[in-house]
Amino acid sequence: MARLGIYCPVLPPTRGGLADATRTLAAALQQRGVTVTVLGERGDEAALAPVPAEVGIAARGPALAAAVERHALAALLVQYVPVAYARRGVAPGLAHSLRRARAAGARIGVFVHEPYVPFTRLAWWVTGWPMRWQFRTLVRAADVVFSPVPGFLELARRAGTGATRFITAPTGSTIPVAAVTREAARTALGLGAADVAIGVFSPGTSGALHDWIAHAAARLSPDPRVLWLFYGNGGDRPPAGFPAGARVRCLGWLAPEEASRVLHALDLAAGAFVDGLTLRRTSVMAALAHGVPVVSSRGHLFDPALADAAACAPTAEAFAEAVAELVGDRPRREALGRAGQAFYEAHASAA
Repeated sequence: MARLGIYCPVLPPTRGGLADATRTLAAALQQRGVTVTVLGERGDEAALAPVPAEVGIAARGPALAAAVERHALAALLVQYVPVAYARRGVAPGLAHSLRRARAAGARIGVFVHEPYVPFTRLAWWVTGWPMRWQFRTLVRAADVVFSPVPGFLELARRAGTGATRFITAPTGSTIPVAAVTREAARTALGLGAADVAIGVFSPGTSGALHDWIAHAAARLSPDPRVLWLFYGNGGDRPPAGFPAGARVRCLGWLAPEEASRVLHALDLAAGAFVDGLTLRRTSVMAALAHGVPVVSSRGHLFDPALADAAACAPTAEAFAEAVAELVGDRPRREALGRAGQAFYEAHASAA
């Protein structure tokens, strides 16, 4: 049977969306009958079980091509975020390594979670140009390019060749839905019937608009029903500018099952991103998978397909207004939650 390899430099138990997405994807493919082997540079092979894995494989030089031959892989899918391959995001030899793997007999797929950094910091003006060159060479070394962001695929099309295929593919949720009732989840968190719990999952993620969350909290701070729950990456403290008078609970990093229980307890999820909501935002995908209504943002990469799955606002004021309106309208929250869950099951679920 043909074998698929998935390469990610950093694997579980290392914390991070890329490692979690790799584990989730590998497990879902295995459940569908695909013979999968996960390869990486750092991590614990046991953390991927029952999917077989091998670590200690650098993405540069001959090691990756040798692993392709050793595991008799017919195809290799590379999880790509530039800073995962080098501290500054520039990894000379990465594209050549993929060409070696291709010469070893494997078709190459590149899953673009992020192509390169924007020119928003001085250091990125230095590294941004070689990252763009690196992205171009990777795309040209691939048979297929996947991305959850249509805008990223358009960048890849411009860099690719006529032989390359381009496919939109959601990252999906990395949080399995736990078998727990809403009532039990809310009781475990000490939530009362009148409480309106707003969750902010991984506020420390790249591109999160902290000031939008703070603005919404300030708008709602006089309402004693509202409780803000921060959890996941950066969830050990409120973001900068968060009003002192708001009710808040910081839960920090949670195991997947614990995060699912929090999601079951929520009335609303808030997640605003500078580039707008897309299918790559696993925190929002997790909320949609759990049927939690979501308020998010529009930006230059906003995916119009998500327009009816979440309430997406173009400004901080509109975001705060949307959150406030949903806090006061339970039937509308429930309708939005059902719409979001239906969208997820149709377009982003591995089931």
